[in-house]
Amino acid sequence: MIKNFKRRIRVANIIEEGRLGGPQMRMFLVASTLGKSNYNNKVDITFILPKKDSKEFRERCDTISVKYFLFPFTMISRNWINILKYIFLFPFEVLKLANYLNKNSFDVVHVSGGSRQIKGVIAAKLAKIKFVWEMNDTQAPFFIRFIFFFISKITNSFVFASERTKEYYEKLTPQNKKSFLIPSPVNTSFYDPTKEFPFEEFIKQNIEEKKTIIGTVANVSPVKDFKLFLKIAEKLSLHSSKVTFIVVGSVHNSQKKYYEDLLDYIKKLGMKNFFFLGTRADVRPFLKAMDIYVCSSKNESSPLSLLEAMSMEKAIVSTDVGDVSKFITNGDNGFLVKNGDEIAFVNYIKKLIDNEILRYNLGKSAREVVKQKFDLKICTDNHLDMYQKIFDQYK
Repeated sequence: MIKNFKRRIRVANIIEEGRLGGPQMRMFLVASTLGKSNYNNKVDITFILPKKDSKEFRERCDTISVKYFLFPFTMISRNWINILKYIFLFPFEVLKLANYLNKNSFDVVHVSGGSRQIKGVIAAKLAKIKFVWEMNDTQAPFFIRFIFFFISKITNSFVFASERTKEYYEKLTPQNKKSFLIPSPVNTSFYDPTKEFPFEEFIKQNIEEKKTIIGTVANVSPVKDFKLFLKIAEKLSLHSSKVTFIVVGSVHNSQKKYYEDLLDYIKKLGMKNFFFLGTRADVRPFLKAMDIYVCSSKNESSPLSLLEAMSMEKAIVSTDVGDVSKFITNGDNGFLVKNGDEIAFVNYIKKLIDNEILRYNLGKSAREVVKQKFDLKICTDNHLDMYQKIFDQYK
């Protein structure tokens, strides 16, 4: 239940990564809902994000008039020149960010994007503003965990995107820290399978040819284990000639080599039915066209794209990553497999290819789970309650 707010709470939501992904969509969805009239402007959110690589994110913010401030964040990478640049500019950027937070009199700082996002944490501490640090992964390099262990001691509170994320990071945090558990939100009225969408010619042709479309929505990255997806596709193509595999998602510059390796692998296999379609502003037409949704990830927290597919009533086959096992029950609303279990993936998908009624029933059950546990209103109410508690506890 939403409490009666004594006054409007000003929140700065900081993220150092501008590319549109799960954390950015979470920020966008919550801010877009809090801006609606039924929330009576209880919270005023300003995004602080980098100019680099954030064009798509900014365009989405402009559609709902969310305020944002472009900050010159330097991103760390494996390039030694960039690493040195990151280290050299780090104190200057932190001080500049702290000054901005102070000048704009924010009540609460929300640091989004995970354990790598430490500039906002230190800046909020220097500015003496109450803050919450959001964790949304279940695997981080040793160096990041090492830094997190020390930075966590100065952190006011944490918000975890899943129970597994909470278990992973709470081992590294002091026990007296306040924490919140708020899973990724899904706008179930937006991801509604009863809506009609225009199909691109590629999808339209596959539907007309009565092919079974098996796909996923994900940015191209090794963590998504597309190599496994390709091996699965190879075996399923032997089972049926009427299957098409699609991936909808961006290929960022940092992953071009990995993407090229995947294309070489497709060529080596001689596959003519596996397609990387690139990014789309609206993935719903593709989700609606899919008969089976696959998540082959090596690790996740609470994968938003999978939840969106469930909201679109898709039959799901997923690795048991993050909190997926807490909302998918084998044979009830989807199927779960162990990481890297190629044989189990193939067998479950074969079962779904051959049984349209089973696909329909799993999809119906999947949407009900999302509506009950992950609907955007539930997540927004929880954010509202979190901001109020942080504001009250530390004022």
